[in-house]
Amino acid sequence: MLTTEIGGFEAAREALARERLEELQALARTYRNWTVKELAHALGRQPGRLVPESGMPKIDLVVGLAKALDWPVEAVVDHLMKPPAGPRKVVHPKDTAADYARLYNESAAKRLERDYFEAIRLAVRAGVVADTGNRRAGALVLESEAHESTGSYVEAVRCLREAIRMEGIAIEWRIYCDSKLGNLLFMQGLTTQSLGIASSVLEYAQNLPSSLLVRTSQMLGHWTRGHVLRSAVPLRHTESWRSLAASAREDFCKVKSLCMALVVETDGNPLYFGSFSGVIDPMLLELDAICDEEQAEFAVQALLAILREGGSADSGIGERKAWAAVAVANTVRRVVPDEMQRRGILDVASAALRAHAVATSNWYFAHKHLELDAERRRNLVGHGTASRALDALEAKLVAGVLGQVPAAREHAAEFFALYGSGEGVRA
Repeated sequence: MLTTEIGGFEAAREALARERLEELQALARTYRNWTVKELAHALGRQPGRLVPESGMPKIDLVVGLAKALDWPVEAVVDHLMKPPAGPRKVVHPKDTAADYARLYNESAAKRLERDYFEAIRLAVRAGVVADTGNRRAGALVLESEAHESTGSYVEAVRCLREAIRMEGIAIEWRIYCDSKLGNLLFMQGLTTQSLGIASSVLEYAQNLPSSLLVRTSQMLGHWTRGHVLRSAVPLRHTESWRSLAASAREDFCKVKSLCMALVVETDGNPLYFGSFSGVIDPMLLELDAICDEEQAEFAVQALLAILREGGSADSGIGERKAWAAVAVANTVRRVVPDEMQRRGILDVASAALRAHAVATSNWYFAHKHLELDAERRRNLVGHGTASRALDALEAKLVAGVLGQVPAAREHAAEFFALYGSGEGVRA
């Protein structure tokens, strides 16, 4: 019985894929004003073999179709693979609108317990029975946060974009979803988009009546804008960039002020504000070292002290160390002239980033680790030491970063070459 059901599902999936591939090819012909023969030539296929039986085209056909349509390759893949139209989720037969609050709270609790997949399942159920736009947006935010915790930034972004597109949600919920989306896009390396969203949030939020959601949105807006400005400061010749660093520092000071007030107001709510309270100081120390050269040595020592703090099961401690690692890596590359001292500190920073990324599937920190490690390995190769193959954890980091951080993909070839070229590769 199960085999029959699976077979039926596969047949339906293949039929849908063939239909969509035919749709895209017809669109490409119309767009280019091509005959079937001309399309086949462009795609490197025989006219009678444009659509495989399975409906699943090989990569060269996908790339050729993307070029014919002037689409990104991922847009073609998304169209071919997306599920059929209709309800995205199936409601539990016993769920009703009256169950929304229970499902929402249970999802939030499961996320705190780090049972992220159950948190996602409960958030989806809450969203299906939500009877208002605000409730639906709230469920999507919960689902997004749980996806982010599993390392699926793509799914987290999808949830927020879905919430933002919804009709019938209050402006404060829209601003809140925007603020979270801006932060996620920064973590994916999409700084131009995240800066625009963060700036818009801050502009519109100041004209709204004050509320918990609005102040939270302002905090996230300053956090994101501060990071984008901070990351724009180069690692050399920073004198002319001090005004930008000062603007970023002002943003982080506002984050700190808002965060302290919100922690008190919500009794230290760990879902939204607790993790921010300990991670702002590393950013301020890095920016202090840019704005005032005399603060540089103190900043390096203070950041190293954070990295040497005792371990804890609290994920906030690990995140604080990871941000300190980002900050100290940038700072020593700007201000420490001694190569041996600089390399030693960078190795400590890289190890802290790696540890937190492995523990939490945080691909932003994983990307920063890979960048530092790539720099270290380039130096080793320059001194005649061969690169080695990826171990299981490093392979996970490379795969996760390249999959979830679009900005990292331009360096994909370097990551692979540094980790797996020459005699270091395992069979």
